[in-house]
Amino acid sequence: MIDPVGGKFGRLFSCLLALVALISALTSAMTGPALAADDIDELRAKGHVVIAVKADYPPWGFRDPQGQLIGMEIDLAEDIARRIGVPARIVAVQSANRLEVLRQHQADIVIATMGDNTSRRRIIGMVEPHYYASGVNLLSRKELRIERWEDLRGMPVCAKQGAYFNKSVARRYNLDLRIFKETREAKLALRDRRCVGFLFDDSAIAADLLQPEWRGYTMPLPTLDEAGWAIGLRQQAMGGDLDRLLSDAVADWHRSGLLLELEEKWGIKRTGFLVGMNRLWSARDSAGDFLCRRGPDDKFPDECRPTRVEAQQAAPRQPGALEVWLKSAGINLSILYDPYDRAQFLRGLVNTILLALGCIVLSVVIGITGAWLLGVGFAPVRWLATGYVEFFRYTPPLVQLYFFFFGIGAMLPLVTAANGVETPLMGGFAWAVIALGVYAGASNTVIFRTGIDAVPMDIRDSAAALGYGPLQAYVRIILPLALRNCLAALNANLVNIVKATGLASAIAVPELLYVTNQIWPEEGNTVEMMNVLLVIFFLLVSVLVYGMHRLEKRLRIPGQGA
Repeated sequence: MIDPVGGKFGRLFSCLLALVALISALTSAMTGPALAADDIDELRAKGHVVIAVKADYPPWGFRDPQGQLIGMEIDLAEDIARRIGVPARIVAVQSANRLEVLRQHQADIVIATMGDNTSRRRIIGMVEPHYYASGVNLLSRKELRIERWEDLRGMPVCAKQGAYFNKSVARRYNLDLRIFKETREAKLALRDRRCVGFLFDDSAIAADLLQPEWRGYTMPLPTLDEAGWAIGLRQQAMGGDLDRLLSDAVADWHRSGLLLELEEKWGIKRTGFLVGMNRLWSARDSAGDFLCRRGPDDKFPDECRPTRVEAQQAAPRQPGALEVWLKSAGINLSILYDPYDRAQFLRGLVNTILLALGCIVLSVVIGITGAWLLGVGFAPVRWLATGYVEFFRYTPPLVQLYFFFFGIGAMLPLVTAANGVETPLMGGFAWAVIALGVYAGASNTVIFRTGIDAVPMDIRDSAAALGYGPLQAYVRIILPLALRNCLAALNANLVNIVKATGLASAIAVPELLYVTNQIWPEEGNTVEMMNVLLVIFFLLVSVLVYGMHRLEKRLRIPGQGA
């Protein structure tokens, strides 16, 4: 066993890893019994097959006005169920969780625009041949005149969480990715000029460009990294009868032209991949047998699988001592040995700390000011302050975040950067501080006002007798006493602010939750990363609570101690 660290730091590091491993083991132990099946007999005995599809990726998978899942892949899922001989139970997944849905036995099969690559094959099984293929391209405004991928270096580019190409393309061209959980949010950010383009599947971009709403946009770059789309199974199902049934089904879809028919049905631009695969899989030899058929090894020929992963695989990265040591202990923490993941994670940690500090300072300032305004003699001012408190305390913070970012942010003037690109005046980080600070500030206003009301009247009168004006008495006498009265409630609200910083990921602020959600979909280390997140937030909150405890000890009532 290699111990890559030593000394006090080594002991702390080992303790943290042991804590993560313990929580991970407990999480795995508490996972419910497997409800999904890995072979056809189990599915038939269960009486249905659970198939996971996308609900945010038209026209492959989306909801109609009645809320029903429809699309090309839903049609394919129904055909799979028919071949198995049981009804299909269709469930919706997102790019970020489709692998985990399989691993956690929440579905039997996943058919959800899933590109096949080596990193995903370490997590789940991928059925071949592939039923579709696409590469990565950019949806961008025509006036930007982006001609090469190199033109995007350092520029803000919107992307969808969980896409297989995010990491590789960002590394290759040094992109400043702004990753959103939902496709619609990424597209809205593109329209608001918060990024110069939307990094996405070329097939989906081509479908968008057929819509009137995207007039004035283009797909200007050569497509990168074409990858086949695969049906996903759990790894233990690979090589079994379910794998074979699905593989034969895809072969039949290509031979019969079903996939070409579904492209036409759903208004998808005819792709060269499906045309070529239809020609390839329907070709026969002189004896009338299909050229693409299983050989003595029970596999289809390589030439019938043009997008096979082994044909694209680069030289594998050699693991270092730390990676070997951690994985031998059953811990997959790529943030410690993958330079890209580590840099992203540290960036997220710094942004979370800065975001928490900014929100705390702003909310405290608002709380002190708001509490003062609630006590002034001029009624309209009190009404305005009360209205602010009521509105922002009882509106969900996520709604407020969207309101500030997409609503008010879209109305502000644009500024022209050094490279000539127009961008919004304020970025996501600033809006997150404002939105979360204003939300927490409403509660702080009530907290400080309660503390002020608890200050005895004789002390307020003595401040006036000493010649202090109203504002001077508030700052020098009343506020310190009020702070001591309300310190426990203030501490609780500030702790909530730290925990709420994860909401900023919804508008692509790269804090801890944001970067964690980039790492675990590709690495398959959901339990480890979620537990790391849990430990770090526990430490951050502990530091805040310790600081507030020290403040409480140091706080002294005037005239009652040094």
